[in-house]
Amino acid sequence: MQKGIAALLGINALMPVETGVYQLNPRIRSFLSERLAQYSAMQTLTRITEQIHGGRAKWRELVDMRQSGDERDKAQIEESLNYTLNEIVFFMGQNLRLLNHQTATDYGNVESLKRKLRQNHFYADSVKTLISELNQLQDFFEMVDNEALAYGLHEIRHMVNVRVKARMGDWRVQLNDIQAIISKRLFVQRRVDRELKVLYGTGLWMVRNPTLDGFEVELGSAPQPTLLQPTPIRVRPRFDIQAHGIDQEKLLQAAAARLPAPSVVAGTKTAKLKQVVKSTSVELIDPPMREEDLLLEELVGFLSSPQRRPLEISQWQLERRKAAGLSEEAWLLYATHQLAVKGIRTELQVTKATDTFNAVFDDVMVFSAEVV
Repeated sequence: MQKGIAALLGINALMPVETGVYQLNPRIRSFLSERLAQYSAMQTLTRITEQIHGGRAKWRELVDMRQSGDERDKAQIEESLNYTLNEIVFFMGQNLRLLNHQTATDYGNVESLKRKLRQNHFYADSVKTLISELNQLQDFFEMVDNEALAYGLHEIRHMVNVRVKARMGDWRVQLNDIQAIISKRLFVQRRVDRELKVLYGTGLWMVRNPTLDGFEVELGSAPQPTLLQPTPIRVRPRFDIQAHGIDQEKLLQAAAARLPAPSVVAGTKTAKLKQVVKSTSVELIDPPMREEDLLLEELVGFLSSPQRRPLEISQWQLERRKAAGLSEEAWLLYATHQLAVKGIRTELQVTKATDTFNAVFDDVMVFSAEVV
C-alpha cells in the first residue's frame, strides 16, 4: 500500500493533505466528474483566457520566425498551437455540458428554491464571463486572419478557422439559449408570491421524500374502526364504449342483443308540397366582440375624450380584465400592437431589475394621438 501511494505521489496523481491523508489531483477529479456527469452545486466553469494568451504568444513567435527567416522550431510551435486550439474546443464543450446539466431542471442538484436562485445568479455571471472570453477569442481570430495573408502563414490560418472559428457560431447560440433560460427563471421566481414559494418547497420535499405505502396516520389510543377494517362497496360493472378490440366488440354485441327491441310507431304520411323559395338574402350576424377588444375600444374612446390623460395600460379596467381571465402579459402585448396600428403613441416603462442582467419592462404608458 505504501509503495502504491509513493508511486501515485511520484506521478502527481495524489496530493498530500496531512499525515496519512491524500486527495486526487484536481485535474483528475475534474476529468472523472465530467465523465460521470457528477457536478457540484457551484462548480466553476473552465476559463480559456490562459489558452487565448498562449495562442497569441505562439502566433507572435511564428510571425517573428517568418520575418527573421529562422524557422528551425516552426514545426514545434505549430504543434503547440494545435494543442492549444484543441484545449479551447475541449474546455468549451465541457463548459456547455456543465451549463446544460445545471439548467436542465428547476432545482438542479440543490435542496431548496433559495439555493437554486443563488445558483442561477452564479451561473448567470459565469456565462457573461464566458461570453467576454469568446469576444477575446474572436479578436485573436481576426488578428490571425489579417496577419496570415501578409506573412504567408496560410496553413495556420486554415487550421485556426477549421478547428475553432467554425464552432464559434454554435457556441454563441448555445450560450444565448442558456442565458435566456437563466434570465427567464430568475424573472419568474422574482414575481412568485410567498404562498407559492411555500408550495414549491412542499412539492420539492415530496419529490425528495417519496412514500410507497401512503402517509403515516397517528391512531392514538382509540382509533376509528374505518381506519382498521375496509368496508366493501358493491360496484356495478360497466362497459367502456370507447375501447377498441375484437373482445370489446363482442361484449358490446352481446349486451345489445339483450336489449328490448325499439317500439316502432307508424307515422302518418303527409302529402308532399311544392317547395317555394321565399327569400335568397342571407342574414348577417355580427359575432360578439371579445373582452380584450371591448376594453381596447373603451380605452381608445377615453383617449379621444376631453378628460383624456396619459395612463398605464395595465391599470385600465383592472378588475374587469382579471374577471375575464386575461393575463397582464397578453393584455400588454395585444393592446400595445393595436394602439400602434391606430396611431396612438405608447412608451415602454423599462426598469433595471437587480436580479437579472436583462432590461425588462413592467408596464406601457399610453398617450392620446393629439399629445406631443
